[in-house]
Amino acid sequence: MAINPQLIVPAFMMLCTLFLLWKKGLNISSGMFVIMVSLFSALNILDLMSLDGSPVFSDIRGVALVVEGLLCPVLLFFSMVFCRSFSWKGLSRANVLLLVLSFLPVCFTLFIPASGFFYSPDFNLDKVLFLEPVAFFYYLQVLLFMAVALYNLEATVAHARHGVKWKIKFAIIGAGAMIVSFMLYFSQSLLLRAIDVEYVYPRMWAGLLGLLMVMYSELKRGREKIVISRQLAYKSFVVLFSAAFFLIVGIAGEGAKLFGSQFSSFLFLLVLFAAVMGLLVLLLSETWRRKVKVLIQREFYGEKYDYRAEWLKFTRQVTGARSMDQLCSNILIFFCETFGTGGGVIFLQGRNSENFSPALFHEMEADKQELSPTSQLIQILKKENSILDLSRDQGKIDVRLQEYCESRGIRFIIPIFTESSLLGVIMLGSPVSPMEKYDSEDEELMRTVARQVATSITNVRLGDELAEARDMEGFGKVATFLLHDLKNQVYPLKLLVDNAREFIDDPEFQQDMIESLTNIVDRMNALIAQLVNIPRRETLNLDWVDLMELARETGELVADAEIKYEGKSVKAYVDKKQMQKVLLNLYLNAIEAGDSREILVKVDYEDGPVIKVIDFGDGIDEQILREGLFVPFKTTKERGMGIGLYQSKQIMEAHGGGLLASSRDEGGAVFSIVLSSENIEFPT
Repeated sequence: MAINPQLIVPAFMMLCTLFLLWKKGLNISSGMFVIMVSLFSALNILDLMSLDGSPVFSDIRGVALVVEGLLCPVLLFFSMVFCRSFSWKGLSRANVLLLVLSFLPVCFTLFIPASGFFYSPDFNLDKVLFLEPVAFFYYLQVLLFMAVALYNLEATVAHARHGVKWKIKFAIIGAGAMIVSFMLYFSQSLLLRAIDVEYVYPRMWAGLLGLLMVMYSELKRGREKIVISRQLAYKSFVVLFSAAFFLIVGIAGEGAKLFGSQFSSFLFLLVLFAAVMGLLVLLLSETWRRKVKVLIQREFYGEKYDYRAEWLKFTRQVTGARSMDQLCSNILIFFCETFGTGGGVIFLQGRNSENFSPALFHEMEADKQELSPTSQLIQILKKENSILDLSRDQGKIDVRLQEYCESRGIRFIIPIFTESSLLGVIMLGSPVSPMEKYDSEDEELMRTVARQVATSITNVRLGDELAEARDMEGFGKVATFLLHDLKNQVYPLKLLVDNAREFIDDPEFQQDMIESLTNIVDRMNALIAQLVNIPRRETLNLDWVDLMELARETGELVADAEIKYEGKSVKAYVDKKQMQKVLLNLYLNAIEAGDSREILVKVDYEDGPVIKVIDFGDGIDEQILREGLFVPFKTTKERGMGIGLYQSKQIMEAHGGGLLASSRDEGGAVFSIVLSSENIEFPT
């Protein structure tokens, strides 16, 4: 007899389990896993040997029946210890009874010969085992105990904490997949009263896939023991699945009897069509998506919400808000999506009003309804600090508000409390799934999130108040500067008015008055230009300018300054007038900063034209450099406005360059005018 190459798969499965046992060590959980995989592998080998036409066919099928019977107690006990904290004393009476009953199938095989289970007219031609009546009840027991094992594995996941679920979920899914592959294989006994042994190949590969998932989980994620209570109150999805599975198998079997073998194909197409239609309904229906989400959370995780995921989702939405409207919108979206409601509105108490006004509506018609601080609702919320579910708490609000809530389908009223006061109220509309039940778990999450909402709204309001305070501070500085300069201009105007009463007819006085008014207008225009005339690239009057000559010409405008010039002549394509403003500002700053009127100006080319203005004072304070030297209205001068350097930097950026500042180690400061290397001309 030739060796079937497919035997490599069960042999590989055995090697994998032995390797896992060597890596993780021997304990009751890993030991039962090895026994389970060994039985699966042995059954695969026996079925493959049957397919090869072994001369001891009846003996092989007899051993296979014993192995199949042993699967019942092994799988049941494996599901009780895998990833669990186990003790014999902790077993409930029901589990002990199940363990005892699980040995019934193997007892069948000890008292009834293999020929009493099945017959095969010509197995070499048709690899099908036709089952006797006793075999039907035998495989029914096997399937039922496998369903109980799946139920236990599901309970293991449901009782695990969220931090532990990610460690064990692949192991549980992998072990469950191995069991399900055998359930589907043995279901032929209920459906057709026969077993097609050639189905061993998909069963074998499905088992290998499940084993690889278990190995990945064990080697990469590790495991923690999960405690399962003796009194297990648990609604299982596996029970529902198993019941539906057996029902479909039964219908298919009876249909095959009545309508022939074609009924199985018809039923398969019918189930496939129903599944596709159900999937479309699920994808397009918000109500059913909500039902499935809640079902998965409750049945597979034991809790309705994954609190870590919900908290991360809320944090991302809140931190992404840049205004109060956006924050309120994100808050309502989170509440509606998380709790499955159709819309909502958030009421906030105004900064300058005692009433609670609607700040934002989400998927709900807007109106101007306000809540008075003396209203029954606000008084109840302040007194009880609890969430109102209007399906049971309608008597706690006045009739007018009750009508308002009914007209909008309001279901929940959630207070937003700070440590000391009621900041606002969130109202959520009707659930998208009318049959959904809300309990203390929902209200606890609502209350927790509402606390964080209060903090977020308070932070945004404090930020707005801080911005307003800074704007007022900046306005105050500008006003102070303007008032100072306006006073300087008002004084000569007052003199002109006083003298005009006496000398208005004197032609010489008229000429002097016109010149004085012209000078005052020029100074006022210069003041306005300093405040608002920040040049842009398109407003510059560009031309070729020798930077060394420009530096010298600007120096002549500063009286009594001792300016030394170093470097070479470099021509650049710039706005001469604007560049002169920058240089003049830097010269004046350098003189004010230094102990003397000495300044050093260097003109050079360093990856582009550079003009450095160096003073010999005390340098620039590190805090000022760090917090922003070029910030408007920030100055260390007594009478400074703090816009000179800001304006100079804007001029340089309009040229495509920049203005840099640094302190010298030996004392003093360096301001560097940096230009782009484009459109630069060197002297020939």
